[in-house]
Amino acid sequence: MSPKELTAFRVDPAVMDGLRRVKDRDGVPLSVQLDRALRAWLKQKGVSIPPAPSARGTGRRSRQSSRRSPR
Repeated sequence: MSPKELTAFRVDPAVMDGLRRVKDRDGVPLSVQLDRALRAWLKQKGVSIPPAPSARGTGRRSRQSSRRSPR
């Protein structure tokens, strides 16, 4: 897991409700939704930041998928 800064801030209840509905419907965690939205907002404001680390492409396989099937 990438190092992230733990933070706390107040969010309007209607916004939280919307985020939870997206999580329930699409399975996207609240933290990921917020990260995406904040990055888009920063980009719109002309602030460049490094791209988000990708959860995919780590080059690691699960134990099960790396086992060969018996012949």
